[in-house]
Amino acid sequence: MMRSVRPISQVLLHVSNDSEANLFDEVRKVILKWIESKAGDKLPAEAWRGDSFAPDGIGTQRTEAVALPDQHFWAAHLDDADKKVAQRTWTTEVVVHEEEDGTVRLGCRLQCVTHGDDASFERSIPKFVRHIVEVKSNTVKLDGRPISVKPWFIDSNEQVKELVRLLLSPHRRSDVIVFSLPEQSTNQDETAASAPEVAWSTVGAAHVAVIAGQASRDLSELIGKEFSVYNRAIRTYRPGFNPDTDEPRLHPRRLSEQIAEWGDEGPEAYERLLISQALLRSISGQDIAIERELPPFPKLRHMAAVWQRERERQQRERERQDSSQEELLELLYSENKELKDERDNLEGRLAAVEKEYEDFLDTVGEEQKVAQEAYKEVKSKNFYLRERVDDLQKQLEGSGQSTPPVPDSLDGFKKWYRENLSGFRVELHKRAFEGVKDSQYKDVPLIYKALLLLRDYYVPMRREGGKSGKNAFDKKCRELGIEETQTFSGEKPKVKKKEQYKVDDRDGPRWLDRHLKKGTSHDSRLCFRLYFFWDDEEEQVVVGWLPSHLDTRAT
Repeated sequence: MMRSVRPISQVLLHVSNDSEANLFDEVRKVILKWIESKAGDKLPAEAWRGDSFAPDGIGTQRTEAVALPDQHFWAAHLDDADKKVAQRTWTTEVVVHEEEDGTVRLGCRLQCVTHGDDASFERSIPKFVRHIVEVKSNTVKLDGRPISVKPWFIDSNEQVKELVRLLLSPHRRSDVIVFSLPEQSTNQDETAASAPEVAWSTVGAAHVAVIAGQASRDLSELIGKEFSVYNRAIRTYRPGFNPDTDEPRLHPRRLSEQIAEWGDEGPEAYERLLISQALLRSISGQDIAIERELPPFPKLRHMAAVWQRERERQQRERERQDSSQEELLELLYSENKELKDERDNLEGRLAAVEKEYEDFLDTVGEEQKVAQEAYKEVKSKNFYLRERVDDLQKQLEGSGQSTPPVPDSLDGFKKWYRENLSGFRVELHKRAFEGVKDSQYKDVPLIYKALLLLRDYYVPMRREGGKSGKNAFDKKCRELGIEETQTFSGEKPKVKKKEQYKVDDRDGPRWLDRHLKKGTSHDSRLCFRLYFFWDDEEEQVVVGWLPSHLDTRAT
């Protein structure tokens, strides 16, 4: 039967001791209470004393803990059978270490082990992690920064600087997810999705922040507008963020209108995506193994076994002090052989486990590294080609050769499009070609002129800004008798067939929220409409339909 092991999430936290209480013991008891709630029976007395234990009662789930008092380590392992999916088990390994200054390091890994069909699952973190963060508020640190179960609210310049330090930190391993508010707003309820839900579900694995309107502008000044986040957009800053060398899309930003239409459920679906990606990132890449800072559970179990045997050996040594030298040597020889056999056995098991971990690390790390390098290379080439196209366009404009001939027939439309628009930041969705194919509009040249209007005037206006670009665009619209307006008035479109006003984009459906129009008649021979949206990340126009009028309630 096929067996699959899926890493789900992991956390590595530092807890500072802010009282005279035994923090190491506090953290351990929180974990033990959680284990007891899952184990199927009460834990033995030695568990609460902080000793090693491994209950073997009938009906209990596999539960085990090891203690190394001399080295201030405690670790536990729990197998929790899935209550809904047969032959699926959730495996939790946790390691706690007390440092010399009283700080406690807590590492936890959750895995899903399935025998048979690999059913779908939602990523999560064990509840005790959230409980520790709640109880020890402001003393638990992730990537060196205090965390909470609630989002970090950023509304001052000093807090923005603190955010930038976290983003640029070379030691950061976790995502930073920033929810922005509308301009001038400080109301945390006005985000495009629920920041508290994402913060609650990713605590210990990601940093979640809400940034006020003015603070967003301060952030733009420090890292550049292309890497900032504002006006209810949400951005995820991956580890290794470098605004001098990175492409903006490596740290994805989603606009509020995209989030509102995400999947079939809008914001809730996007929240689940953020949670899943943050937890996936916690077990991805070269830093996947907590054991780079804390020994894994199998190794600690081996160390505890050796430590326990040594204690037993010393106890027997004291009991046999009166034995003869010959008997003592014989006993020592026999005991040494037992110890060697057990050590060899444990080391063999440990080596197999460590090799499995290392193979997994190497595979995931190399795959991620190759994918990231390939992605960066493709993005860099694409950026260079787009800039080169823009340069050529400007050269053509300077030579007076940039305006192509305007046909009076739609027979060669696709060829004309490829030669004059494709690559010039005006992309036509496949539905737009269908609309052109079925066109009954009489003024055929206007169709071509409207597309050139987008290429030569609208795109520069959106990319470069400024009054001159806006004035040039408005002037050209008047020359053509065209208006450029919002497709809908108000936030919710009042149309009969909403799907007509959406097109599939790389991240899901997008509204065709802008349009060029000429004429008021709904006669397709006399009325011109071109529906599009502006792709902020690619800095391009995407045309979804032309040249006829789409249905409304007035149609």
